[in-house]
Amino acid sequence: MTDQKKNELEWKLNLAIVGGGRGAESFLRMITGNRFKQFNFRIKGLADVRKDAPGVMYAREIGVPLITADYKELFDIENLNLIIELTGDDEVCKKLEIERPRHVKLIDSFSANLFWELLTAEEAIIRQRTNMRRQVEAERKWISQVLDSIPDEIMVIGLEGEIQYANAALLANNNLKLGDILKKNCYDVEMRRGDCSLGIGDCPLGEVLKTRESSYHVRKHYDEKGDPHYAAIVGAPMFDENGKIVGIIESTRDITHRITLEEVLKATESRLNQFMEFAPVATYIKSPDGIYMEVNDLACETFGKTRKEILGKTDLEIFMRDTAEVFRASDAEVIRTKSKMTSEKQVNLQGRVVSLSTIKYPILDTSGEIMAICGLVNDVTELRETARELSDTRDYLKNILNNSPVIIITTDLDGKIVRFNSGAEESLGYPAGEAIGTFAKDLYIDPKERDFLLRRVLNEGAVRDYETNLVCRDGRHLPVSITLSQLKNAEGEMIGTVGMSKDISHRKVLFDQIAQSERLAAVGRLASGVAHEINNPLAVISEIAGFLAEVLKRDPELNNPEFLSELSEGLPKILKEVKRCRSITSRMLSFARKTTVTEETTDVNAALDEILPFWEKKANLRHVTIHRDYDPNLPKARIEEMQLQEIFINIINNAIQAIESNQGGNIRLSTGRNSEGKITVSIKDDGPGIPQDVMDRIFDPFVTTKDAGKGTGLGLSICYGIIKRYDGKITVNSKLGEGAEFVITLAPFSD
Repeated sequence: MTDQKKNELEWKLNLAIVGGGRGAESFLRMITGNRFKQFNFRIKGLADVRKDAPGVMYAREIGVPLITADYKELFDIENLNLIIELTGDDEVCKKLEIERPRHVKLIDSFSANLFWELLTAEEAIIRQRTNMRRQVEAERKWISQVLDSIPDEIMVIGLEGEIQYANAALLANNNLKLGDILKKNCYDVEMRRGDCSLGIGDCPLGEVLKTRESSYHVRKHYDEKGDPHYAAIVGAPMFDENGKIVGIIESTRDITHRITLEEVLKATESRLNQFMEFAPVATYIKSPDGIYMEVNDLACETFGKTRKEILGKTDLEIFMRDTAEVFRASDAEVIRTKSKMTSEKQVNLQGRVVSLSTIKYPILDTSGEIMAICGLVNDVTELRETARELSDTRDYLKNILNNSPVIIITTDLDGKIVRFNSGAEESLGYPAGEAIGTFAKDLYIDPKERDFLLRRVLNEGAVRDYETNLVCRDGRHLPVSITLSQLKNAEGEMIGTVGMSKDISHRKVLFDQIAQSERLAAVGRLASGVAHEINNPLAVISEIAGFLAEVLKRDPELNNPEFLSELSEGLPKILKEVKRCRSITSRMLSFARKTTVTEETTDVNAALDEILPFWEKKANLRHVTIHRDYDPNLPKARIEEMQLQEIFINIINNAIQAIESNQGGNIRLSTGRNSEGKITVSIKDDGPGIPQDVMDRIFDPFVTTKDAGKGTGLGLSICYGIIKRYDGKITVNSKLGEGAEFVITLAPFSD
């Protein structure tokens, strides 16, 4: 026996069947009955979703190795050569054609029926050649009709390539006649699928003869318009009863539409991948049953998981149950409504509560059924926290604005009032509803003054501590200190003005009282000195007058009538005037005595700010700049506010006058606490300084470094006396040419 013959006998065709109906049962019975013994078939598996289908039941009976409901499991059969599709379902056939392994050939139900019928007819001819010619011809005619009814192009080819049969579809599609092509070589017949030759590598005839197996090729060709088309060519061998190939059956199907769909699918997948990659938010795609099919990097970052930990899993497998149920509930809503859904939920991700803003929408197939769910997720935790903080800040500022005693008025670019706070209502007497919408300039005694301020604001950006009078609703004039500045939007564009006005009527009264107090204090100190100076000569006058009166009594020689008359008249007058002087000096001394200390508390920083607007104008005229450095946590001091301000006024005024002689300079005001917890106020200038010979008596009355006529020398002595009455301390540090620093130490107030 030759090796070739031996190989042919040993060769077996491993096949599987898709479909378990009556046709499958018949096919199995024919194989077990040796109807196809020349093909040496080996049934390796059968697939059908119906467990009680007749073909399935017979397959179990004869011991087919693999019986399954999923035809894809058939692809794993070792050395599988052929799949026969017997469902008669075109969709199943299309899926098998696309999904099967390339080395596994496919015969659809039409080809299988044809094949079986051909074999049946051949057997019938062999068995009944002499007495069944008509029946054979009828069978052949019927087979031709069957083949002609198949939309695929079918051709039977002999071993030399000669055409033995062609169905109607092939003839019509290629504009041929059967009589013209029979017995011709297939590669000599011009067909629309393209040129053909035994030398071409994808020739089905050559491949089937070589491999004795079915072949599958896709050939690209162009129509008369130049448009591309694709043809799927399947060649299957035909064997005689001895297993010898006697020809092939070639089936050609136009798969241009399928190829186009595949290209569209690839393009869609490419666009999807680009969308997933470049999406600015976390993006994922789930199957309808909740399995993650695709996620981008932002989704992994948002969920705190790797791609491997997410793909192929459900929410319950990835997240804590509470979080998973939130995601699943929104998925169910999308599936129920088949529409887009937007939501914002707080969920727990990796132990951190976050706010997720999510948009979910269904991806529908051509029949309108949901094939996937797409989710776009944005972590808005920081945004919501910022919004809450902004809302709190807005409420806080609104509360400050509404409850501030300061007059706060905002206007638009036309000068109309937009906001009128409660401080403005209380101070000016206008209800906010009445004031809003009116012109701000109507609040001024002279409306032109508002225009003047507005021009300064436009040129300088702001006007600070401008003193004027506003008109109240009842006609009163309210003294105010205005700071007017530009009101801008987020882009920095001016949208109006904001004015903050402070009622300074109390301050004006206070400064009048302070000025009066300073004058009275100066007079008192002066009265004290003058009284002591007057008392000395008065004592001499009194002594002389008394002596003369005694002389007159003791010396009778002086009893000249005229002299005595004048002397008698003059001496009582001298004594009278002496008594009068003593009375005046007594009252002056009484006026200069110390006053009673009052138990009051004062905000030191506020007391300084209260008086500075007056002195800053004076300082600017003398080229003096006042700098502030306050401790914001300073406690209140145990001292009367007016007396503390009198101290500040004296020292700051002295500093301005001292710097004025240097043609300008700086005054630095700072507040704080020393190591003992007491309040300290430093007033430091860079003026000419204080001579050393004056330092030791700087706080004595009538001691001054100023030019004649510019000071009495009582100011610092007054300050010293006030501070001492409140158990405080005042010190001075100075060197000539290096300025002077006065440090006031006060006791903090405690309950």
